[in-house]
Amino acid sequence: MLQNENASLDLIDIIRGFSVFTYLEKKFFFKHFLVMDFIALDIEQAEGLKASKKSGILTEKELISNATRHGAWSTAKEENIKSLQWMIKKSTTALGKISDPTQRRVFKGQIDGQEKELKEAQLKRRKITSYSAEHLAELKRVKKVFDQSVFCDQEFKEKPPQDLEIVLTTLLFSRYNELMQYDRVLEASYFGGFFELFSAQHGNSVQLLDTSFHKITIFQKTLLVLSNSLLNKMKNTQIPDEIYGDPVKMFNYEEKNEGGDKKVSHGADDLKKKMKARGGELKPEDFLS
Repeated sequence: MLQNENASLDLIDIIRGFSVFTYLEKKFFFKHFLVMDFIALDIEQAEGLKASKKSGILTEKELISNATRHGAWSTAKEENIKSLQWMIKKSTTALGKISDPTQRRVFKGQIDGQEKELKEAQLKRRKITSYSAEHLAELKRVKKVFDQSVFCDQEFKEKPPQDLEIVLTTLLFSRYNELMQYDRVLEASYFGGFFELFSAQHGNSVQLLDTSFHKITIFQKTLLVLSNSLLNKMKNTQIPDEIYGDPVKMFNYEEKNEGGDKKVSHGADDLKKKMKARGGELKPEDFLS
C-alpha cells in the first residue's frame, strides 16, 4: 500500500489545481492542465503529425519496418514489448487482490523484473524511432505543455529562465506521472478526507469542487471518476473484512461468481509446487492462471 502521508499533499494539489516544486532553493509552480487544454493539445498534435508526414518525415511504423528489414530490429522484439506490457498490466491488477505478504513480495519482485526488461526493450526501440514523425509531434506537445504550465509565481505570470527548461520539464512530468497513478489518486481521495464529503454529496461531485467541464483539471476529473467508482464498489459489493479500508484493494476487488473465483488466491502448497517446478522461481503468470 502507498504511504498515507502522500495522500494529503496529493489531494491538496489536485483540489487547488497546482503543484509546487523546488529547484536550487527556488520555488516553481506547476499549473495543472485543464481537460479542455488537453483536448486542444490532442487536436494540435494530430495536425502536427499530419504535417510532418506530408513533409516526408517517416513514421514509427516505417522506421521499425526499415530497421527490421536491415536486421537492427525484429518482429519478435516488437511482440515481446507488447507481451510484457500486457503481462505487467494484468499482474499489477492481480497484485491488488493478493493478501498474503509473502505472495505479494514474490509477485512484486517478478513484476519489477518485467518492468526493467520492458524499459530496456523500449529504450532500444526509441533509439530507432527518435526521429519519427510521431516523436517530433510529441516534442512539440511537451514544449507547449511546459510553456503553459510552469511558472515562477503562484499567479502563473512569470516564466522561468530558459536555461532551466530541461530540468524543470523533468520535474513537471515527474509530478504529472505521480498524479496520474490511479493508486495515488485513490489514496488521496480516501485518506486525504475527500471521500467522506464526496459520499455525502449524492452525485453532486462537480459542485463539491466548485468547477465545471470548462474549468476542471485532468487530475480533478480522475479524482471524481475514481471516487465514484470506489463508492459504487463499496455500495454494491461484499468487501472482505481483511481489505476493507484499503481503497486500492477495494477498488480492484472482484466477487466470486458461479463460474469460479475471480479473486487471485494461492495457498502455500501451490506456491511450493510451482517454485519447485521452476527451479525456485515464480513468475507472475503463475498467479494469473
